[in-house]
Amino acid sequence: MSSQKLPILLVLSVTVLSMTGCTDRIAMAEQAMTDIRNQPAQPIEPPPKAELVEDFVYSASAQRSPFLPPSLVNVEGPTTSIDGVRPDITRVKEPLEQYELSQLVFRGVVVSPEGQRYALIQRPDGSVASVKVGDYLGLNDGRIVEITPTQINLIEIVPDSRAGFIEKPQSLVSPIS
Repeated sequence: MSSQKLPILLVLSVTVLSMTGCTDRIAMAEQAMTDIRNQPAQPIEPPPKAELVEDFVYSASAQRSPFLPPSLVNVEGPTTSIDGVRPDITRVKEPLEQYELSQLVFRGVVVSPEGQRYALIQRPDGSVASVKVGDYLGLNDGRIVEITPTQINLIEIVPDSRAGFIEKPQSLVSPIS
């Protein structure tokens, strides 16, 4: 045999051997399928009986909404209506009043040399602004009434279907308290 025919003969013999192995596997699979088809059909089990479930009444409506971040906490709930409480429409809006409270993050407090506390608020775009007591933030005319190291307390003026507007205390809590 010549040395040129040896690689060709080797490739042909490997191909024939591998084809022989495939036919055995195919034949085995076909035989297994035939055996399965020849078995008698098994009866289907009946479905489980359905349990009757008692009606559930959701009673957690007074708790914090699960869809608001934990940093936004309703302090006391709405207060009673006060005659004459209305948003000041003549007041020039401050930059942080274009965001909902849930979009703002309280990052910390800085105290000036005179003792004035400034809270650092992160906007949704990542920039940080400073606010002090008396400033406004949020969409509901939220006026800051107190700044502590862990939270900002404010009073919002929100519409009430029965009384026009009401004052509602809110807190913006530091996520690192």
